Amino acid sequence: AQARFWKASEGLERVSLAMNASQEDTSAKVDEFLRNQVSSDHSCHAKLYRYKNMLNHLHEDVNHVYSKEKALVETITIEEAVITDLGNQIKNVVEEGKRKMKECQDAKAAAC
Repeated sequence: AQARFWKASEGLERVSLAMNASQEDTSAKVDEFLRNQVSSDHSCHAKLYRYKNMLNHLHEDVNHVYSKEKALVETITIEEAVITDLGNQIKNVVEEGKRKMKECQDAKAAAC
């Protein structure tokens, strides 16, 4: 379970880092284009600026989903550890009960 968590977490982190790098690169190119467009007669810079903002919002949404997913993976990993621990405790109690039952049977046999 831990291995799955770390593998998923590493994958999500790589995606997030790639998206950050991609967004920064795209943002720099869009900013440069906007600066060039402001001095020209073209009017597409307003549309491009709007699309840049939409891209930024999309990136924020993806990061938000990534954060939630990472938190869920961590919660699941913790719950799996708790379940495993409880299973081990139950196993130990059952083994202790069997051991005491055997001791009791041995004591009865010795008394007879």
